[in-house]
Amino acid sequence: MCGRYTLARPPSALVETFNLPELGFAWPARFNVAPGQLAPVIAKDAHGRRMGLMTWGLIPNWMDEPGRGFINARAESASTKRSFREAFARRRCLVPADGFYEWQRSSDRGAKTPFWIHPGAGGVVSFAGLWERWSRPGQEPRHTFTILTTDANEDVRVIHDRMPAVIAAADRSKWLDRAASPDVVRTLLATPPKGTFTSHPVSTRVNKPVEDDEGLIEPV
Repeated sequence: MCGRYTLARPPSALVETFNLPELGFAWPARFNVAPGQLAPVIAKDAHGRRMGLMTWGLIPNWMDEPGRGFINARAESASTKRSFREAFARRRCLVPADGFYEWQRSSDRGAKTPFWIHPGAGGVVSFAGLWERWSRPGQEPRHTFTILTTDANEDVRVIHDRMPAVIAAADRSKWLDRAASPDVVRTLLATPPKGTFTSHPVSTRVNKPVEDDEGLIEPV
């Protein structure tokens, strides 16, 4: 599962890293992106790659009434699940992040310790995502996304058994290519190799979405 993540990189760094046109929106450093909030998502259309803000929590278009949405989808089954299969085939996206949080359960009455998990080499990674447009007559369209998860690699497994699926930099174009075959797309969702991430425990302040400052990622 991935329920919180960070993206503190300035827009200029995202433009360079993902080969994008200039952004049409401001993005302040974020240290606690939470479900239901707007976040940058990269997708591709006839004009090439673009980055826009979407709400975290995918709402399938077949739903009569939008709910809270799905913040995660299992990489192993997203291509066949009703809620995700059309988006998996036609609306794949990249979710830029410079780290994510996960909680490790301790033996102390079920208490959980939050960890910030981030690239060992620094920089930004791209989580595998799917996006959807929900619309009904008389209502504003809603553009939402979900983050695909996979089995945790050795870096994360001691904390949690799941983690975001990461699309390697060399595979980003394939992931965004709507013409790519399902077999090719699925191969891009392999568990990241050992050494991709490092981690340390952080303050339980991160449990509250209203908390959002650089101190959240400091070791405790």
